[in-house]
This record gives sequence, structure tokens and C-alpha cells, in this order.
Amino acid sequence: MTLPSRRAKHLILTLDKLYNPIVENWFKTEATLNTKRGSLKVASLVKKDDSLLLVIARLLVFHFLVGYFKDGLSVVFGSKDKYDPPVQGHPIVYLFFSQDAASTPSGESKVEAEYSFRLMDETQATFTEAKATALATEIKNLFLSNGKGLRMTKGKNQYIYFHKERGYRLRIYSTSEADAVDVIKKMLQLTNTSYDEDRLSIGTPKRNNFQRSQKQLVYGKQVKIKRYRPTANVYFRYAYVEIPGKPKPVFLVDTTFNNTALVFTR
Repeated sequence: MTLPSRRAKHLILTLDKLYNPIVENWFKTEATLNTKRGSLKVASLVKKDDSLLLVIARLLVFHFLVGYFKDGLSVVFGSKDKYDPPVQGHPIVYLFFSQDAASTPSGESKVEAEYSFRLMDETQATFTEAKATALATEIKNLFLSNGKGLRMTKGKNQYIYFHKERGYRLRIYSTSEADAVDVIKKMLQLTNTSYDEDRLSIGTPKRNNFQRSQKQLVYGKQVKIKRYRPTANVYFRYAYVEIPGKPKPVFLVDTTFNNTALVFTR
């Protein structure tokens, strides 16, 4: 056996001993090719008869597509001490929506939306992994169907729903009152809070929300003016919770597989 081959074999055997257990622990459950998560696991595990090119491809899948590399990232700007804990020690739940890449106009960024509420019945001391898992399961049941996230139409109208005592200060941007109210009701259901129509108010701006073609000078360069509340279909992607005293958020549900969540979205 030539020297390069011995080196390649040593690399693969080392990855089998040290890297594969990390992959197994990341996915935790015995996954198969019949699920999205299972396919990612199989694609990430290094086999002893792999070529070096295939080994590199597997590492890239795990570190970039699956998202393992993000766990070790340090703050790249600003200070990590800027972390602002939730008010009065109550955990905050975030739900993130975004536009599909296929429907995003060329040269534009995806339309996104993120809505949050506080768990007023919980504190960092009372909120446990078991409670987080139960919350994640309920989010999965309410915001996913056949592995696909709930769709809503984001737009310029603002649907405001305040119930401060229960932790809700929602501002939902949409073109459809039905879509906005549906999301509001589902978020309220997560804390067993009843919907009160009298708490809903609607703001409809006169300003048009079409894409502007004008440009403006920014830091010495001409850049396109940001679109004003563009209209687009956005889909639920993931949910996470920030807990006072815990440096990193806990991902509850994630349809993108870029983060390790408490429940799977098969």
C-alpha cells in the first residue's frame, strides 16, 4: 500500500471512530432513508470504503446542510454580553416564517416574518425540557401538515393583537385578515388562551407596497431602495424558545433541518 493510501485509510478510520459518533448523537434516533432526517443521517455518516471525495462531500453535508458547524460559531461582531434576557424571567417563544426560494424574485431577498410571545406561566426555574417537548409537539400539530409548514400571505396591513397579561403583543403583517387571525389563534392556543375579537385592531397604510425601482446612495454605492412590506406567501419554518440564563435558544421544531430540534418534522 502506498503512503498516500495509508494516509487516506487512517483519515477514514479516524473519522469512523471520532466523527461518526458525533453524527449518531446529533440525530439521536435510529433513522432510515424513508425520512428526510434519515436521509441526511445516512448521507453524513462516513463509510470505511468511501473515497476521499465522498468523505469530503459527507463532511460538507453534515457541517453546512445539516448545520452542525453553527453550534461552534462565536460572535463575529458586537458583544455576546448584549444578550437581553426575556422580561421578568419568562421564556420567549419565536415562530419564524419565510418565502420559498422558487417564488423569490431574482435579485431580491426572501420575505420573512417572525412572531413571538412570552410564557407568562413559566420562568427559567419552572420551564423544563419535558415542557419544552410538549410545547414543540403542539407547535408541530398546529403549524405543520404532512411535514409542510403553515402558509400565510404576508403583506402591508397590520393586524395587532395585545394581551399583555398572557404575554402577547402581536403585530401580524398580512393581506388577509383570515390568515392573520388564524396565526393569532394558533399562537394563543399554545398557552390555552382564548381569542378575544375585541383585542384585535387593524392598520391599513395608504402607502403602496409595490417594489420600488429607485436607488439611493449608501456608503458610496447606489443600492436599490428596500421594498415596503412586500406581498408574498410565507411558510412556517421553525420555532425556538429563549430561556433566561441559557446562552443558546432551544429549538422546538425545525422543517429546515439546520438546527437540532426537540421533535422531528418527518
